[in-house]
Amino acid sequence: MRKFLCAAVAVLSAVSPANAGCWSADHASAARVRDLQTFLMVETLRCQAMGFNISADYNAFVRANRGAIGAANDRIKAFFIGSAGPVYGQTAYDRFTTSLANAYGAARTNADSCATARSTAAEAALMANSHEGLTMIADRQGLNPALPGGRCGQETMAVIGQ
Repeated sequence: MRKFLCAAVAVLSAVSPANAGCWSADHASAARVRDLQTFLMVETLRCQAMGFNISADYNAFVRANRGAIGAANDRIKAFFIGSAGPVYGQTAYDRFTTSLANAYGAARTNADSCATARSTAAEAALMANSHEGLTMIADRQGLNPALPGGRCGQETMAVIGQ
């Protein structure tokens, strides 16, 4: 029984996104693009539930940026798989992306937030697979997802700045 419990603890800790390594600038940027997509997806669903249909703008964003969104997801998956291996890495990736959506689950939705999401989606649709353009929009929206393990070099920079 003790061996089983130790094995279970080892598996659960390997699966946790909190055990991921630090995030390079490239991986962190990919996470911001994914967070933008997630934010717009959740807001689209929330707006629809409130009677504001912005799905055409969201769908145009996804169609125009399918390549950039897919590349960002591939970078994030590679990060987790590189940190935890293929099986646990996929699970950690799934938990991470779910946590992005859950972060927006309790937000307030009203006509103003739906109008903001609609205009953000419309602007993002114009980026046409520009990772840099989508990152710029994520920055302007203040999207900065929690990165388990933190950004690489962050602790070093804090010491240097003191």
